[in-house]
Amino acid sequence: MDELYGCLISELSKLKESSKEAVENTESFDQFKQYMHIKRNVEDELKQIIEQTTASSTNHLILVCGSVGDGKSHLLSYLKSQNPEIDKHFYIHNDATESSSPNKTSMDTLFEVLRDFSDSKLKGEDPKQNILLAINLGTLNNFLNSEYASQFTALKNYVLKKNILEAKIEDNSFEETSKFQFVNLSDYHLFSLSEDGPVSLFIKGALNKITDQREDNPFYQNYKKSCLGNCSIADKCPVKYNYELLMQEQVKKSIIEFIAELTLKYKTIISSRTLFNFFYHILVDIEIDQRRSTEKFEKYINSLNNRQLLSALMPNLFFNFSNVSETFKKFVQLDPINKRTEILDTLTINFYNTKNVDELFERYIDKEVITDTILQGITKEIEIRDRQLGLQTLLRFYALIPNENNKSLDIQDETYNSYIKNLYYWNKGMKSKLRALYEDIVAKGIYEWNGKSEPGRINIYPGRNQLKYTISQSINIKSDTDDLKVINEEQLDKFLTYMILQFVNSNDEKSKKYEIRIDYPLYELLVRIKEGYRPNQQDKNNFINFVDFVDNIIENSKEQETVKITEKVGKSLKKYQLTYHAGFGEFEFKEI
Repeated sequence: MDELYGCLISELSKLKESSKEAVENTESFDQFKQYMHIKRNVEDELKQIIEQTTASSTNHLILVCGSVGDGKSHLLSYLKSQNPEIDKHFYIHNDATESSSPNKTSMDTLFEVLRDFSDSKLKGEDPKQNILLAINLGTLNNFLNSEYASQFTALKNYVLKKNILEAKIEDNSFEETSKFQFVNLSDYHLFSLSEDGPVSLFIKGALNKITDQREDNPFYQNYKKSCLGNCSIADKCPVKYNYELLMQEQVKKSIIEFIAELTLKYKTIISSRTLFNFFYHILVDIEIDQRRSTEKFEKYINSLNNRQLLSALMPNLFFNFSNVSETFKKFVQLDPINKRTEILDTLTINFYNTKNVDELFERYIDKEVITDTILQGITKEIEIRDRQLGLQTLLRFYALIPNENNKSLDIQDETYNSYIKNLYYWNKGMKSKLRALYEDIVAKGIYEWNGKSEPGRINIYPGRNQLKYTISQSINIKSDTDDLKVINEEQLDKFLTYMILQFVNSNDEKSKKYEIRIDYPLYELLVRIKEGYRPNQQDKNNFINFVDFVDNIIENSKEQETVKITEKVGKSLKKYQLTYHAGFGEFEFKEI
């Protein structure tokens, strides 16, 4: 196939997962990878540990841990390219998922690599050399539970002590007395938390690498030469338009926010490799990607109708990527076309009835991305049969780059926004900001988990649901924030994506602490309960941990010996009290 070597698409294709540029190894780090390198805080952590290990009188094993595609190999390759001396001080094993021989498994290879750090060797003499080991957390877990596990109890104890396999943030500073050191890329996310919401130097840096107007930027230089040069289809090319759209700062900010929302709401794990692949596919439509010969490409672009052009624009590619990517499948849940509000219903009616669709686009979308562009030409000529796609395009453009002077569609998720705030405050240990979270949302959810009850009481079930009687007992829930650690940094690079909240029940004879993990789905349900929603059986099946949490509080309460029973008699209520007098082995039942 005659590839479009002079076209921007060819340069952008280096971002694809299938490109040769996506493959990492420590033996080569070419000019393109040097350019694409984005510094992260974990790089400084690893450099410091390497320097301290090199200066140490004994040898160490440094575990560079993380998930598939999160940049472990890239980081080691980059550090080696910057400091070739590393080779003199370390043996670098870059892919712990590979075997060194067709007759050996990856576990066999790992055993050979780590032999000097086995229990028997560590008792005898200092390991022969330092080792830098890039290893996926799953592979590490498998090795520590393999047939070789009994020979590496010291390593396993270190991994358990440091909670490397757990979703916890642990100190990983250099320990001279330990033969093992580590950095964990899984402690870092693609974004950081700030009081103003998610921010990401990494994603912003990656997008800037693609769009910065610099002499050393191969993408921009290709854009200047090809798209702004003598390209015969430049004025109609969606790829050129999408690239220019990506240059907008607001678009970059919106992309960061949507990726953070996808991660926090649906626990989506996005590797750096997958992220760059995503960038390619929101710039280049699949149909365009498949037409890579010059003759066919020019003919295809010239033949595109308005419907095809709309489908190939970035906002549609952005949200439609959920149809082709397992990682991004939940983007459909964030798509503004699936939201329903009175304001959006009014816009929909106006959109289908107006003759001037272009005026609605100009009202709601930043004028800079409309004026004198491919979009302006399309919106002036949207036919009735394309109105649905046109409306979807308008809403998706609004989600990425709204008109700041007329932001009236109000498509923000306020529950998610409050979760982000509380997540930030909890990770920072800002107790003064967390009272509403503990008392108005979670504690209220505990009291009303089994239905509306009197203040200070919680409903309990005698074995099956029924409507005539309500049985409740007293509990006194108090927030416990003693274990919260105060973090002074204003921007959090390391953080948990959920909150672990503790409560005590002052009616509990054992003064026990009750702990519950609040992730976004549970938080969303608790907010709905606060607003009057009553959990059904499906909710209780979905959040069994919260069910157990509430049941434990009830069962350990000393007030369990006294319950109140409310009977519905027509429109009136009768109330009774059942008390067990333990000292006498007697029950007392009376109307109150």
